[in-house]
Amino acid sequence: LYRGRAVISWLLEVYLRRFMNIYGSPNFASNAALCVSSRVVAARYTFGKGISPCGDFRNSKCIVLFGTNPAVSGMHRAIRVMKDIMEAKKEGAKLIVVDPKRTETASKADVYTTIRPGTDGALVLGLINVIIENKLYDRNFVSKYTYGFDRLKDLVKEYTPEKVKNITLVSSSMIKKIAYMFSTVKPACADKRQGILHHENGTQTCRAINILNIITGNIDVKGGIVFLTNLFDPSSRAFDDLTFKMQLPRKVASISETNPITHNVPSDIPKAILQENPYPIRALIVVGGNPILAWPNTNVVVKALKKLDFLLAIDVYRNETASFADIILPAATFLEKTDIQAPNVAIPRVIQLQQKVIEPLYESWPEFKIIKELAIKMGFGKYFNESEEELMDKILDPWGLSVNMLKQNESGIVFDPRPVGFYHQNGFPTETGKVEIFSKKLEKLGFSPLPNFKEPSESPISKPDIVKEYSLILVTGNRLITSSLSYLHNLPSLHIRTPKNWVEIHPETARKRNIQQGELVIVKSPRGSIKLEAKLNSSIDPRVVFIPYGWGHYYNGSWQLANSDPGENVNILTDDKLIDKMSGMPNYKSLLCEVKKSSEEVV
Repeated sequence: LYRGRAVISWLLEVYLRRFMNIYGSPNFASNAALCVSSRVVAARYTFGKGISPCGDFRNSKCIVLFGTNPAVSGMHRAIRVMKDIMEAKKEGAKLIVVDPKRTETASKADVYTTIRPGTDGALVLGLINVIIENKLYDRNFVSKYTYGFDRLKDLVKEYTPEKVKNITLVSSSMIKKIAYMFSTVKPACADKRQGILHHENGTQTCRAINILNIITGNIDVKGGIVFLTNLFDPSSRAFDDLTFKMQLPRKVASISETNPITHNVPSDIPKAILQENPYPIRALIVVGGNPILAWPNTNVVVKALKKLDFLLAIDVYRNETASFADIILPAATFLEKTDIQAPNVAIPRVIQLQQKVIEPLYESWPEFKIIKELAIKMGFGKYFNESEEELMDKILDPWGLSVNMLKQNESGIVFDPRPVGFYHQNGFPTETGKVEIFSKKLEKLGFSPLPNFKEPSESPISKPDIVKEYSLILVTGNRLITSSLSYLHNLPSLHIRTPKNWVEIHPETARKRNIQQGELVIVKSPRGSIKLEAKLNSSIDPRVVFIPYGWGHYYNGSWQLANSDPGENVNILTDDKLIDKMSGMPNYKSLLCEVKKSSEEVV
């Protein structure tokens, strides 16, 4: 079973886990390993289990953003996070942005630098090197609250600004400038998003950024990195032995037990279906997801879907993946169902009750009801006997909340069980009780206990033999204001604004290839090729091209089967084998490609 981004729901998560456990399958995957896993794994093996680091931008005096563009990255971030950043800037805060593209957010920065995609980890180690060598770190905080600082000092000795310059292509003077600014202005916070996560070394890069905040004393303090508590607590009565605590073996996953989300990795599913290893997988349920657009290496995904004996799609739309389904069960929209909303993207964190406005139209049901009724039909009814409100009360109960309380506070309740400074006073939920710069648990699991840097597996450095054929670095999935991930593309009022996908290319790079603005070009990688319109953009690094994602086979108001042609789906170009072994996240943002005029022959 695969649960997509469109249905992140506290209620549904409980029932999906429970359904798969009772059925007896460990093969439950979600979009987490395409979205947040690296952040979560890095946080767990640095700060401890159950807490999520978040930048307190509004109260910060120096903000560093790695690989994120909150000005357009989803309405919840564009409205809340960017507003906080701009308010802080009005009061004198400095904004530093690291990105190979001068994005909408980067255009507001006081300091901006481009970087070679996939090398942010080396840059952060270089910043730490400068801070330690010049004794700019918070010695009191480091000695009192951290474990493993001396080993970090040994690691970063080799990451001098000069060496890091050669890796990242960021000038040594810029490295020193960012390091001095971040370490001498307090409070400060360095944050990261998808531009950092979608790499094979994403987890260790996240750990390095966490440690940058740690050694400067900017964690668990106002204006620095604060910690949001996970509402989805396994101690909740909603997570009985049939829901969460039954530890079934991961028969399909290739990643280790470092991933605390306990989901399998989506990119492993097609491989397991096609290779029948460790056993044949004959059926797949997809709930609120679109693997053909979202998973890496679309050609492999399509082959796997075709091989299945049975595919069930539960969704509001008949998308590309649903076009292959044997049965499509229509799901209700957000206006037709009740749930809990507790966004984990900005502070203060607010919990609200999403109340049903109208009864579901036509034959649609909320996904929660579909899974419940399916379980009843299969003889599992006694395990699915709660009402929606009863299950929500079980989830909320550990935090002293209830559905009735949310009903009485329609604008929401601030969820802040562990305020800023809590962990300074009570210790961190780690083995040592301190922030773990050096993780003994990671060492036992066979991973580097320190945030080492690893060159991307497919880069101009690691693959010099194919650089002549694929000379550009491909970054996919940059966020847009008109869509969210792979959905909203088929909403007519938004689709008309961005009806087709495109490739952004620097004018000088285009000139060398005799490519004109608006011309149809072919973008190819070792996996395949797609045909897109060229958009010339002088705000991007000349060595890099950018392609958004989410376009597939939506033509003239209807979905077309994905086996007709590749369409405009950028995941035709990406690789399902290049993943972060610690979190399962694919490399979507540091691959090799080439752009050619469409009139030229492509193999």
